[in-house]
Amino acid sequence: MKRRRPNPLFQQIEPDVYVIDSSAWSNIDTRSDAEDAWQLISALIEDGRVVACAEVLREVRDEPFFLLRLHHYEVQLQLADRNDTDYLMHVGKITREHQAMAGARGTKTKADPYVIALAELDNYVVVADETCKHRPNKKIPGVCKQRGVRFKTLEEFIAEVRASMAVK
Repeated sequence: MKRRRPNPLFQQIEPDVYVIDSSAWSNIDTRSDAEDAWQLISALIEDGRVVACAEVLREVRDEPFFLLRLHHYEVQLQLADRNDTDYLMHVGKITREHQAMAGARGTKTKADPYVIALAELDNYVVVADETCKHRPNKKIPGVCKQRGVRFKTLEEFIAEVRASMAVK
């Protein structure tokens, strides 16, 4: 499901698409309602409403939940991932403007700028389990706020989706 900046008139008609960061994927199993959360997220993946970029999947590939929960959704999760010049240039711009978050001088490529670039370009909502208490310029929520990208914590995301499904 590819979406570019929609016309504001129709923005509320289409349901949100969520791009989930490694921090949120890793914390689903720590929840008391983990099984219900995984069922909800699986349904959203099948619906094309939860996506991930390849960099995030690389970060979580060695986690125990990956083989159990995400491996069979890997292709579906990456359908909205991008590899075009505009996207990669945008990742570079975010990396340059937010070097502390991107780990631009580190040896490991971090997925954070890829997540934010995908959300910013395609009007997705970022889901991450980070807070801005310490060093907000280094964390996804702080960078999303600075860039005007919609952001939800894992808790907010699950509560919002449950509420929207209950209304239907």
